[in-house]
Amino acid sequence: MRRPPLRAAARSALERVAPPGSRARSALKVSRDLAADSLHVARSAQAAWQLSRAPVPADRPYRFWLEAHRLSAEKLTEQIASNAIDPRPVDVTIVVLADGASIDSVEATLRSLKGQTAPRWRAVLCGGDHLPVGADARITTGQLDAALQDGDPAGFVLVLRAGDLIEPDLVHELTARAYDDPTVDLIHWDDDVLDDEGRPGDPKFRPSWSPDVLLSANYLGSSFAIRRRRLQAAGGLDVERGDAAWWDLLLRAGLTDGAVKRLPRVLAHVRHRPSSSPDESVTVVRDHLARAGTAAHVVWERGSVRVKWTLPDPPHVTVIIPTRHNRAMLDVCLPSLARTEYPSFDVVIVDNGGRTPERERWYREDVEGLDLSVLWWDEPFNYSSVNNRAAETARGDVLVFLNDDTVLLDPGWLHEMVGWTRQPGVGLVGAQLIDPEGRIQHGGVVLGVSGFADNLFAGMTPGDDSLLGSTSWYRNVLSVTGACVAVDRDLFRAAGGFDERFHLCGSDVVLGLDIRFQGKRNVCTPHAHVRHLESATRSTHVPQRDYFASWWRYQRWLRPGDPYFSPNLASSTPAPELRAVDDAGPVPGIASVLGREVAVFRQNNDAAEARQLAGLCRADAGLRGRVEAAHRRSGAPSKVRTVNWFVPDIDSPYYGGISTALRIADQLKREHDVENRFVAVTTPNEPFIRSALEAAFPALADSPVVFTDGSLADTLDRVPAADAAVATLWLTAYSVAHLQQVRRRFYLMQDFEPMFYPAGTSYALAEESYRLGLYGICNTDRLLDLYEKQYGGQGFAFSPAVDQTVFHANGRQSSAGDGPVRVFLYARPGHWRNCWELASLALDELKRKHGDRVHIVTAGSWARPEDLGSGIQHLGLLDYRETGELYRTCDVGVALTVSAHPSYLPLELMACGV
Repeated sequence: MRRPPLRAAARSALERVAPPGSRARSALKVSRDLAADSLHVARSAQAAWQLSRAPVPADRPYRFWLEAHRLSAEKLTEQIASNAIDPRPVDVTIVVLADGASIDSVEATLRSLKGQTAPRWRAVLCGGDHLPVGADARITTGQLDAALQDGDPAGFVLVLRAGDLIEPDLVHELTARAYDDPTVDLIHWDDDVLDDEGRPGDPKFRPSWSPDVLLSANYLGSSFAIRRRRLQAAGGLDVERGDAAWWDLLLRAGLTDGAVKRLPRVLAHVRHRPSSSPDESVTVVRDHLARAGTAAHVVWERGSVRVKWTLPDPPHVTVIIPTRHNRAMLDVCLPSLARTEYPSFDVVIVDNGGRTPERERWYREDVEGLDLSVLWWDEPFNYSSVNNRAAETARGDVLVFLNDDTVLLDPGWLHEMVGWTRQPGVGLVGAQLIDPEGRIQHGGVVLGVSGFADNLFAGMTPGDDSLLGSTSWYRNVLSVTGACVAVDRDLFRAAGGFDERFHLCGSDVVLGLDIRFQGKRNVCTPHAHVRHLESATRSTHVPQRDYFASWWRYQRWLRPGDPYFSPNLASSTPAPELRAVDDAGPVPGIASVLGREVAVFRQNNDAAEARQLAGLCRADAGLRGRVEAAHRRSGAPSKVRTVNWFVPDIDSPYYGGISTALRIADQLKREHDVENRFVAVTTPNEPFIRSALEAAFPALADSPVVFTDGSLADTLDRVPAADAAVATLWLTAYSVAHLQQVRRRFYLMQDFEPMFYPAGTSYALAEESYRLGLYGICNTDRLLDLYEKQYGGQGFAFSPAVDQTVFHANGRQSSAGDGPVRVFLYARPGHWRNCWELASLALDELKRKHGDRVHIVTAGSWARPEDLGSGIQHLGLLDYRETGELYRTCDVGVALTVSAHPSYLPLELMACGV
């Protein structure tokens, strides 16, 4: 039978525009299966198909990168289905500016809107009353002011120009972030620019909220959505300013870091980015500073705005220069420093090169034009100690740490840096440094690039544009190099100065992190003009222990990524390049340096693990009797001088049961002069274990460390004799029970450890450790009662406590009556006793019921995106100190466990007033 002509024509058209095996054909196939469920599904899938037919980028590398990072048709269809069933209650208004626009450009923008996978949006076409809007009731025409003002105050407003296109999941991502965090007021994303043929190119990847970059340029362009009530409070969008209107709005909005969220994906393709003239740019920034009452001279320089801060009462500055009496460097550095145009500063040189009469004479007679003093340093060189010692007696209200291998090219360099230190909220101020060839050597420190960290823009030319924006902009960064850095003296001391656990490299980075923890933001300025010959004094060698120290202090940012960089950029180079699909990030390379795997631990309890544990954990019928007999032989009271601590591999010394064990050992060392030895039942890696001890408890840094595999085959002969041995995890109890050269054997019991596992081999092995006869050191009377009555053990109990330097209610912020109620739940999916799966479902129900009236947050390294669901804001791994800061902002804490003993979490939450 002949096919009807219309149907045949339709199939022929389908074959042309969506051939079998193509992305477009896949999208149509999946949407066909869902079309019966929702008209919205059909419309969204159709528009997604149209977007997949859009011209590809002209730039081939970017073309392939963009295609690889767009959501697949399957993912888009999953979004469509989930939004059709359970749309997030967040409204989005998309304003389309259509003055002078062609019908084709308007229709292109409207098609991309109709292709959104989320349904809660409406569009207002402004200035295009003569243009058709079609039959979609969500698309209307109107005036700009009304479109910006009218609507749900809690909704978000996004402004596009006719011809701009947005990816089909933009509204979905917006509503997801706003639903998870009702305190967010601005959400921004990456974009690229469409050429005359509609092909995307020139992508820009944005750092997280960077208020000081906004003094150089509008680094967000128009690729952001703002909550309507915040827009209204800022006075709306002043279109009279032209392209500068978006920049002006961002400066007027009064945003803070916590109120801004980043979507690090290319979600918009714009006809052009807002581009203000030099005069307009200067005016926008000058007006902003005038509103803030800040005195400054604003100019256009090197393609961006420069702010020259006014200092009516310039503070005295102390410049600190550590050196090994490198005369060749000092002969260049000190004369350039003497040319500095600043009213009041002195110089302190810390010389570690050896004190001689000739060198004293040189400083006294040959160095001219400086108020200079010399501190001679006879101890082994430690960069952190040297600088801290000089800072202790510094006269300046501002400290500047300067390498001897620097040259100050601009006499106004010190005024530039000190001016920034006087601005509210600013911590460290670093300088963009150039190398002898005139290339950028440092533009701020970025963590997780080239391994642990690297210098942003290294190797580029000053003034270059990049995927991250211009190298001529001010930059907010996590930290800056200590080669040239300025900081308020009181802030430096409050942060504890340079961390002396670093001998040569890394303490400058950590100083920035510590000052950021004080609530400050760090800035790198491109306008100080300093040349730096890096490592001319110290060479390029980095001590191994500095790498290990860096791991413990940097890891907060190594997995999630540096917020001022972008996950879209390569982790192998500080000069921004597109990230390859197979770029695994910094962790694999760091693991090779540390000599161990550093993956996030997740329980699996598979057969192989159970068999391995069963092979290690052996106890014959007479083992308990031998342990008890040994206890009877040494039952008389005696002074404990040595303790062998049997510990498992250390994932983090700051959290969990290992932290309690180390805290006890630390107290025994400091208050009773006990020698602690650590017997690690893991693969030997002494530098790593020792660095973990030093990171959390410096007094334990020099403790002996030995390794054992914990099995009977390993006779434990390498373990030194001791007055006491303490097992800290159930599998180490077997080793302690078999140990011969020890007087008393203890078991630090902090939880009912069999409940770490489902019923099975591992459960049985953990439970059997309670029958070995070890003397229990039990965390709470509850565990002691269980140990004595159920397993016939002996021991004593202690009451758990928390670190009150971290967990306290001072400065507590309650949201009661002033915003959503904040609920905290520790993210530990995959660890069965914490019942994450149950708790997350309960919190999902809570969020559905109360919406924006509740803000649910979670933290921890365990969770993956697929574990979380919607309605929960995941903060990832936090610095130990940050946990206390977080708890002080929470109203409700949820600690769920099926173990016989609770964790420290409820105590820490209560100590913070939750």
